[in-house]
Amino acid sequence: MRHVRQFGIPRLLICIVTLACLSSFVFSITLAQKIDSLPTKEHPLVIDLTNRRVLVYAEVNEQGSAKISTHFGIVFKDGKLADKALFRAYATPSQLYDALYVIGMKQGDNLTEDSRGKHAEGDPLDVSLIWPGLNREFPLKNILTDSGGKGFDIRFGGNKRASALENSGCLTCLESCWVGITSNAAYPMTSTLKRYVSPNSKFSINSNLVPSKGGEPVIIIYSVRTGK
Repeated sequence: MRHVRQFGIPRLLICIVTLACLSSFVFSITLAQKIDSLPTKEHPLVIDLTNRRVLVYAEVNEQGSAKISTHFGIVFKDGKLADKALFRAYATPSQLYDALYVIGMKQGDNLTEDSRGKHAEGDPLDVSLIWPGLNREFPLKNILTDSGGKGFDIRFGGNKRASALENSGCLTCLESCWVGITSNAAYPMTSTLKRYVSPNSKFSINSNLVPSKGGEPVIIIYSVRTGK
């Protein structure tokens, strides 16, 4: 099975021009009209243009379902906050940002370090997971437990510059965040101290559904939300 599906010449030229316009879009990705392979450690991000999806290779935190997080959902494995995450991705925040841009999403960029109490804006996303041996996708609400009970409203927050400056590695934060490329608008942004004393929520991996052993591979799927 070939990793990259062949394009017709006109479509290929369009893709080359589009990517050339993104000066920071200099990483190894797969562009596919129809997904015929999944991301891997070596090729951790796949763009599905037809279905407007981005697929990212990740692994369960080594603590598995025992890990509890108040904020850090999916973090790049080499980011400075990777040890706090429930899932460690092999794609960088910059790669995810550019990929979401390519599938036509608009970022919010409405939060700063001082935006406590505010909610992330930007186009809404559906986030789901699959893993080896599974023949269906499960949405984030089934994948993670949420003690606060407000659920998940993932938005393309943007924050590309802040992400690079902070080097946090955050692809998906579980509350509104000024650094995460995507974050959960169901919960407002809060301070580190308040999160420690009185967090918005506590999240963990649903061990009844997800492979709970540390290091297990999963595929994160970011899709343009088309319904409510």
